[in-house]
Amino acid sequence: MDIRQAAAVALAGVVLFIYLSIIGQYAASIAVMIILIIGMTIYMTRLGKIIGDIPELTAKLSPDAKSVIIRNSGNTSAVQIHVALVPLDIEYDITEIPAEEEHTHSLDTMINEAKAFITWKDSEGHTFSHESAISALGKGEDDLLKPMFPMFDIKK
Repeated sequence: MDIRQAAAVALAGVVLFIYLSIIGQYAASIAVMIILIIGMTIYMTRLGKIIGDIPELTAKLSPDAKSVIIRNSGNTSAVQIHVALVPLDIEYDITEIPAEEEHTHSLDTMINEAKAFITWKDSEGHTFSHESAISALGKGEDDLLKPMFPMFDIKK
């Protein structure tokens, strides 16, 4: 919905409010609530389309701990990806990872624990970054039972 359509809905809401104000106060307040709900719905729909087009990259170790897997779980492709594995002092670049795809980078030795710092750009040139703790022994970011907020002394 462009700005003209939003202005038309707002103008219709104001006219309806003025008309219903003459009839009754309760009818006018109900109309205001309905108009606000329609406006919030339009705004959230537009915002959802913008937010939905962001690539989201995460890192994890392969089962044999000899390669790092970078997964794009977003809805658009990520470009100009730079991955740094700390404290292993390993850095590499990836040109592009399409949406819902993975890229595997093989390593010379097995990794016990590391942290992957990932920076990338979307198709419009906006820069994003993410850090993932990767471990051969511990649970990764894909742990479905881990609570979103720390509860009951769970800090990791």
